[in-house]
Amino acid sequence: MTRLRLLVVWIVGLYLLVPVGAQQFRQPPPYRILVVNDDGVNNPGIAAVAQALQAIGTPIIVAPADNQTGKGMSIITSETVFRQDLTLPNGLPAIGLTATPASVVNIAIRNIVMPRPDLVVSGMNTEYNLGLSTQVSGTVGAAREAARHGIPAIAASMSGAAFPRDLVYAAEEVVWVARRVKQWGLPPNTFLNVNIPGVPQGGYKGYMITRQGQIRTGTESFVETKHPSGRTVYWNQYSERKSEPQPEGTDFWAVENGWVSVTPMTIDETDRSQFETLRQIFK
Repeated sequence: MTRLRLLVVWIVGLYLLVPVGAQQFRQPPPYRILVVNDDGVNNPGIAAVAQALQAIGTPIIVAPADNQTGKGMSIITSETVFRQDLTLPNGLPAIGLTATPASVVNIAIRNIVMPRPDLVVSGMNTEYNLGLSTQVSGTVGAAREAARHGIPAIAASMSGAAFPRDLVYAAEEVVWVARRVKQWGLPPNTFLNVNIPGVPQGGYKGYMITRQGQIRTGTESFVETKHPSGRTVYWNQYSERKSEPQPEGTDFWAVENGWVSVTPMTIDETDRSQFETLRQIFK
């Protein structure tokens, strides 16, 4: 038998001696998805999204213990943050933290989800986050915080008029967006703000890449009253915006016309259009 044949026989014999399980290719590591929100860990929106995301990865739910709507990028500074481990009604494990959405993300990626998650999904918010309202949204704030830490992120919101009727359908749309992020990634310092309308007759028209409308979804005003103690107090009163048409291509126009709005956003707020003007002023 030639030397070459002896070598082949030796290699084949060695292969047959290796256990079958060890002969298999190593499976890729799990795609880990941190799921957060601003409506609180017990809100059905987060459970629906996390359950749907199991189709593409391993969801890990860490969310505020209670409602943190409107907290934007607010962070916890001097308050103690308490943790509660619980099981949601759909059987998924979850962690509630007595913190704002942005702080929840910070704590989760530093102390709980290790190694760091591959993706952060914030939602499902039970009202739209469109236009300039994203500046105060806790849902968007959580996604922005993830992007600040270099993690791809999606903020997901749906029509309040369609919640919870179309929640399952909206959650599936979030999964489709997440699939694309998983495959293609996102540029550094960016995240996606996704808004999903109620299911129109005939189904969603598709995805529209949109820009922010330059109005808010509503306005806040404060009513001054007297507390029984005699102190003056102010109560927030929120009013939905009056219906007015918005330009085609904006997030408002998309959802009002049956599209899933996908708005790319960045944490860099520099207004480069002002550079030359300001250079002249500050000479």
